[in-house]
Amino acid sequence: MEKYAQIISSLTAEQKIEFLEKALLNSKELQSQFANYFTNNQKDKVHIAVNFNEKVIEMANEYQEQLEALELNEPDYDRYHYRQDRYYDDWEMAQEAAEDEVDELFQSYKVDMIAQISQGNIEVAMAQLTGLLIACYEADVDDEYENLGDPQTYFINCLKELEKELEVEINRTILNDKAVSETIKNNMLCFKNGEANLFSPDIHDAIMTSLLHNSTESGESVYEDFKLNGTNIELFPNTYLQATRIANAASWVSEAERLSTFNVEVAAELLEYQSIEDKVSFHKNAKILFPLFQDKLIDLIAAGIDDNYEVDFSRKILAYKINLQQKIEDYKRLAHLLSKDEKLLFIRAFQNSYAHEFYIQMLEVEKMDMEILEYAKIYTGYLSKLSFVMRSVIEKYPGKCFEISKPKILLSLQNNIGRNYYHEVAELLKFLLTSKSNTIAVYDLIDELTTTYNRRPALKDELKSVGLLKK
Repeated sequence: MEKYAQIISSLTAEQKIEFLEKALLNSKELQSQFANYFTNNQKDKVHIAVNFNEKVIEMANEYQEQLEALELNEPDYDRYHYRQDRYYDDWEMAQEAAEDEVDELFQSYKVDMIAQISQGNIEVAMAQLTGLLIACYEADVDDEYENLGDPQTYFINCLKELEKELEVEINRTILNDKAVSETIKNNMLCFKNGEANLFSPDIHDAIMTSLLHNSTESGESVYEDFKLNGTNIELFPNTYLQATRIANAASWVSEAERLSTFNVEVAAELLEYQSIEDKVSFHKNAKILFPLFQDKLIDLIAAGIDDNYEVDFSRKILAYKINLQQKIEDYKRLAHLLSKDEKLLFIRAFQNSYAHEFYIQMLEVEKMDMEILEYAKIYTGYLSKLSFVMRSVIEKYPGKCFEISKPKILLSLQNNIGRNYYHEVAELLKFLLTSKSNTIAVYDLIDELTTTYNRRPALKDELKSVGLLKK
């Protein structure tokens, strides 16, 4: 039992009332929450729904006017001209200034909505959120120079971030259960037949799910509304499943399976549950859902599959994950499921890719030293990366590593001038000294370089900085 619960159980009714009264006196928000929580609204339901939709229209018009008033073509440059971190081009300053102007406006919306929630006015906050959604799509924004890219997309991304903040406030606010259920119903009606019927309900599905999670007494009423208005189920699948958890828990899995192919959040929640409770069903549904939501479910499925249960599926999942993320632990896991020839084919598919570090890591796992040395010979990238390529073979083949490195160092200094290039050379020479057997050869090369390029003092500085020349 939590400490606070232990204390509550030991208090008298008078002590509890005394604490509540003091808490209420010290918080206007708590006073409003308290009043709203214990207010039994007896107004006609149709009248409430009409008022909600009217409030949405009012807020949509207000927000749209504000969004269209943004000065995106004449941003405030002053705040960027004197930044010291780096040089900023005019287009960068314009873009950041425009983004800041929008972010500040959405910050003001967030503050207002959070204030409404903290006071228990969930109906007002949700009408504001719905109105803002409409305004984000309807606003005709003048962004001639595309400082926001696509304004609609930028606004919706801001709205998604705002919604997450509202969820946090909901989780710490005590809301009237009847107000929650009626607000959810009115929102769904607004998306079905009202002002919001042309727009995506995904953001609202997330926040209404959170509302139900924190107001379980609302679940029965909302569940019954879904049963009367079945078309809302696919519009708000997460809200419906949260209501189902509360009102009809026995049917949650079957309903989640039915809806999982339409919604990635539902799919993820179902697989998370089944990965613990029902491995057979997890594998069955993972095979169905993976082709639909590959990138979004790959980590969850890879973590949940049993490699011994269905080897071919595990190989497919792990190969996909490796191609996407290039993590060596995933390769080690996949390697156990492949034959020697299959491993060679898989590794060599990365040889000419941009993922050269991952390619080397796989060669290291398989102890393919000759392939590493061969790759080092043909490597034409930054010298700073060559030490990584040869790190696992320097002790075993120090002479070969030096032979590979020397012509690359000479070519780099022949073709390039600049401290960055000299630093790469110095670091590579220092790496070659990892094996003491290279000592004579490395210092002979240093003498050769400092003689040939005696008019490059920066080269000597870099050699000194890594301890290869005396200061």
